[in-house]
Amino acid sequence: MGFASVFERVEKWRIVSYIVQRRFTIIKFLVVGGSAVILCLLTLFILVNYLGFDTKLGENVANAISMELSIIYNFFMSRAITWRDRHKESGGSLVVQMLKFHLALGISIVTRLVLFAALQFLGVFYIINAAIGMVLVAAFNFVAYDTMIFRKRE
Repeated sequence: MGFASVFERVEKWRIVSYIVQRRFTIIKFLVVGGSAVILCLLTLFILVNYLGFDTKLGENVANAISMELSIIYNFFMSRAITWRDRHKESGGSLVVQMLKFHLALGISIVTRLVLFAALQFLGVFYIINAAIGMVLVAAFNFVAYDTMIFRKRE
């Protein structure tokens, strides 16, 4: 067994250990995130089908609006439910935490916006398109929230 193989096993154990230690937080994250997904998709559907965002550009604008609404909702629900035990000890005011939350999501937001446009170009239905983006960025978001936004103070 080579050095690379040992390193890979150690890394896999660290990932498994991280998941096991945070399993209840992950469950809360998935419930809160799932409700944010429903809010996002419902808002997107209403904007496109009832409020006139039914062009290609309109769908992209509606996607951005629905994402921001669900991000704000997700921040407050994550703070109140998922990381309720840590949000005060992680430091900073509500505004500072929300700014950090948005910064941490910057990569996810850009990824989702670019992916949305690319999948739209390929003809993927806008609701399926948005859902694909949400699923792809979920793991990154959990780690960012857990280690940057609502981390325990040392």
